[in-house]
Amino acid sequence: MKWRTFIFALIAISFMASLFAEPTKALGGANFGNETHESIDGSGLIKLNGTTVDQEVHVVGSLISQNGEIGSIDVTGQVNLTETTIKHGGSIMGSFQATRSKIEAPITLLSQKTVLTNSKLSGITVKQDSSYKGKQILELRLGTIVDGPIHFESGKGEVLVYPGSQVLGSVTGGKIIKKK
Repeated sequence: MKWRTFIFALIAISFMASLFAEPTKALGGANFGNETHESIDGSGLIKLNGTTVDQEVHVVGSLISQNGEIGSIDVTGQVNLTETTIKHGGSIMGSFQATRSKIEAPITLLSQKTVLTNSKLSGITVKQDSSYKGKQILELRLGTIVDGPIHFESGKGEVLVYPGSQVLGSVTGGKIIKKK
């Protein structure tokens, strides 16, 4: 009977500790492997390889993720995802490329050009970049599917849809251009 009480107490303490867990800090860059973190707060070049982040990855710099699973992202800088799942969307202010990745909730971008290859997204909002006067471009390549709305705040957006890719939601503030 004492062991059972002890085990339940350890589980309760572990649960309470996770509620108040501090994010893993990665200042100046870091590499993470096949491990799990509650959240990551970093600057510089942050590399995730097989890493699971239950809540948020916050980066000022560059984020490269391969075979990862992330709750949400908040990045100012460059993002390159390969075979990575983002469960709760987030925001990216900078360049963004994704290959064979999934973003399961809407994402907000502030970018001049985004390239999505063989990926699935649930919706995209492209914020207006007041310092950029050109067209904001979303390239959907090799079977990429956006299963939700795409909205360009600037009114000057273009969605370049390559063969096999689809936009299943509405596009506002921009136009779809079918590519061959």
